[in-house]
Amino acid sequence: MIEHAYLIPLIPLAASLLVLFGGKEDPHSPMPWVAIGAMAVCLGLSWTIFQGAASGALALPYERNWEWFSFATTLGGKSFIYAMPVGVLIDAPAAVLLVVVSLVSLMVQVYSVSYMHGDPRYKRYFAFVSFFTAAMLGLVVSSNLLVTFACWELMGLCSYLLIGFWFERPGPCEAQKKAFMTTKLGDSGLYVALLLLYAKTGSFQLSQIRLFFEHGYMPAAVATAAALGLLLGAAGKSAQAPLFIWLPDAMEGPTPGSALIHAATMVAAGILLVAKTYFVFLASPVAMEAAAWLGLLTAFLAAAMALVSYDIKRVLAFSTISQLGFMMCALGVGGFTAGLFHLTTHAFFKALLFLGAGSIIHAVHTNDMRLMGGLSKKMPVTFLTMLAAVLAIAGVPGFSGYYSKDMILGAVWEHNRLMFGLLAFTALMTAFYMFRLFFLTFWGEGRDHDRHHHAHESPGLITAPLLVLALLAVFSGFGLSRGHLVERLLPKPVAAHPAAETAQAAPRPEQSAAPEAARAHPADHAHPIHHQEAEMPAPLASAVVALVLGAIGLAFLLYRGPTYPIADLLKSRLRPAFALLDRRWYLDDVFLALAALSDRVAALAFWIDANVIDRVFVDGWGLLTRVFAEIGNALDVHLVDSAVDGVGGLAADLGAGLRALVVDGQVQVYLAYAAVFGLAAAMLLML
Repeated sequence: MIEHAYLIPLIPLAASLLVLFGGKEDPHSPMPWVAIGAMAVCLGLSWTIFQGAASGALALPYERNWEWFSFATTLGGKSFIYAMPVGVLIDAPAAVLLVVVSLVSLMVQVYSVSYMHGDPRYKRYFAFVSFFTAAMLGLVVSSNLLVTFACWELMGLCSYLLIGFWFERPGPCEAQKKAFMTTKLGDSGLYVALLLLYAKTGSFQLSQIRLFFEHGYMPAAVATAAALGLLLGAAGKSAQAPLFIWLPDAMEGPTPGSALIHAATMVAAGILLVAKTYFVFLASPVAMEAAAWLGLLTAFLAAAMALVSYDIKRVLAFSTISQLGFMMCALGVGGFTAGLFHLTTHAFFKALLFLGAGSIIHAVHTNDMRLMGGLSKKMPVTFLTMLAAVLAIAGVPGFSGYYSKDMILGAVWEHNRLMFGLLAFTALMTAFYMFRLFFLTFWGEGRDHDRHHHAHESPGLITAPLLVLALLAVFSGFGLSRGHLVERLLPKPVAAHPAAETAQAAPRPEQSAAPEAARAHPADHAHPIHHQEAEMPAPLASAVVALVLGAIGLAFLLYRGPTYPIADLLKSRLRPAFALLDRRWYLDDVFLALAALSDRVAALAFWIDANVIDRVFVDGWGLLTRVFAEIGNALDVHLVDSAVDGVGGLAADLGAGLRALVVDGQVQVYLAYAAVFGLAAAMLLML
């Protein structure tokens, strides 16, 4: 099946076009089942590849390329024809993520059949989701960074369309523009990084670029610049500080679309980009440290914001940002396996959380948790599945998030103890705010009698995906960690090829020969050296678990209801801190101020252009030219033309006079004229 891996992104792409253009738009259209069937086929193909990778039956990485187009280029002073390939590169991380993306997308689409039923753009929604999934799968399997960038930008387009799906409302329109512009800011760094890598290696192929780094032929300064550009691109897509401002507002789109964005596609793309180009980061300790601290800062800031929010979807959005910070921090400290392991488990429990939130909103018709409560009896399936997801994200032992988060904390503990303390505290905040959400939503009695009275369990097409994802939220961590399977599937790459230690003394090969050299040795990186991820000391790990359970107990104490006197007292006593967090650390205000400043600078530039450049230089020069033109015209008319006309008139008169003389035939008159002219000539000569 791996020989047909190229079909995995192409099948949902074809399905999206078929759904979009096949049949008329109808709230009850059967066309969405085409997209669901296509995704089921993709999941089957992906599962076959994953099984082969897990059992060792497949020799990975597997790479296959086809020529796309060719162009003439010059590199290193030499000209050559570069054949741009397009193809697939399936390594062990790709095998894992293919299953994750396909499975989550399938669950989201099945869920959406009921959730989006009756929407006037029902069919179009499924076309967008299918296209979104195709772009993400293309990003996972692509062997070429240029194709990766194309899939990256298509994902940005799809997120824009899904966030602003209900464009009749002002909120989604503003949110989609905010998301698009913020992520484009990050994309500029990725674009520059790709151009820099091509300029230094002469290739967009990941396997060929990797050789330059593994053999130590890439200058450290270039590696750092490229890695920081890639990090900026990842910060935009994966909502790292300060570019995370777009993600909470992305909640304006349909809830299942939000689940796809937050779990398996959009936000996972940035982490995946760093993982695919991890050899670039390993060559730059500066970029690795920047990624680690950026992830830590993001995790802490987002977790703090989630503590005070009452919108259930925004709490989940902040938790997504925070968990992405955990992943980025892990990658930055060298915990490659831990970061991707958490990406995998997070996809399952975060999709479950968002779909569970959608089930709740579908029942009570509000996002405000202060109007919920007591839903455990009304919605038992949603209650139990959400409990599994909350336990997983909180890191309670036995659930999937515990295994991956524990691995991250172990990697950070080995790297930097201060960083570990801050990240562990962030993990405690995660447990607290997630159980705050859980208790406010499901515990006690309904605080809005009318909403609580009409609440009921969601239909089977909504609860079935919840049950599937709940099983994965419970067991995926244990299943992947058993027998160190995750470390075999997601091996930690080495920093460089052993030969790189003598790279400074070795002559550097011609850059223009890089593509040929890479093709000659395609298996140099087929078996990367790796080791087991670091672990926390057992007493410390037990202490962290005890503190997590304590944070859950604190959440129960404050929010078990029916009233919340201690929580209200804390809010009143810490009002400035609550205001700071409620205003999202004023980062939105900073960006809005920058936008307003940009508007004022643009207005000033327009005034200078209109009143100084146009009026003084352009219009003034034009006026001066007109004045000179009028003066020239007057001189021409009154002086030059008059002189010409005078000479012409004199000549005409003279000719007429001579003609008259000739016609008259008076010889004495001729002699008189001759005498006069002769006298005049003699006087002129004398003068």
